[in-house]
Amino acid sequence: MNWRDLLRKAILAEGSQAKVANKLGYSPATISQTVAGSYPGDTAGIAQKIMEVYGGKIMNTKEVPDGYMLNGVGHLVPLESIKEIDLARDEFVREVVAQAAEVSGILEKFKQKLAGDMQAFLELSAEKYEVDLGGARGNLSLTSYDGRYKVLRAVSERLDFDERLQAAKELVDDCLREWSKDAGPELRTLVESAFQVDKKGRINAKRILSLRSLNIEHPTWKKAMDAIGDAVTVVGSCTYYRIYERDDEGNYNQISLDFSGA
Repeated sequence: MNWRDLLRKAILAEGSQAKVANKLGYSPATISQTVAGSYPGDTAGIAQKIMEVYGGKIMNTKEVPDGYMLNGVGHLVPLESIKEIDLARDEFVREVVAQAAEVSGILEKFKQKLAGDMQAFLELSAEKYEVDLGGARGNLSLTSYDGRYKVLRAVSERLDFDERLQAAKELVDDCLREWSKDAGPELRTLVESAFQVDKKGRINAKRILSLRSLNIEHPTWKKAMDAIGDAVTVVGSCTYYRIYERDDEGNYNQISLDFSGA
């Protein structure tokens, strides 16, 4: 079985392209383009990853014979037993999903091109000063000559905390116990909410780091803030691209590339 057929069977077995993309480490748009045969880049790496992840597995897929459809629990149902409205709904949903996958692929391709073009322009500008920039990194803002348009590259680091955060929490608790008579409930609420985790068990780094901006000179508190600073680790980064147009009042408004903001 070649890798493209294996990819298609993997999508059927997993139930969606998004799940396959997550396991392979590629974007859903890339997988969609690969299935459609329209991926513009080299597919050698994708093919190798597909064989590594799915090559040794037997795909649990069910062949759907002519005249049947699979229902939500995987049962074969004769077409004549399915209501017309259910068939129409299925056709509508599949058409929308196919169009969405196409639009997603266009956006993914645009983002990749924009990333490469911005870095190429930055390197072109740096050649004047004979500087080797050593790769794409950092924030960058490019503005049209008349100031009407602006293209922004913003790099946001993903932060996490190591075990020293627990030591910081104990020190903070010591402070709260000592201040329990004098400190108002607002301070306790602020501090305790900073250490809360979300539904996925993740700590909000911004809330934790905001504690360090409080002007508290107590030695135990300062030691706790030092522990927080030592516990911070950078686990990765995300690069965002935003495009703006200036209105008649001089305000820059973002050109939405977000489906919900369009």
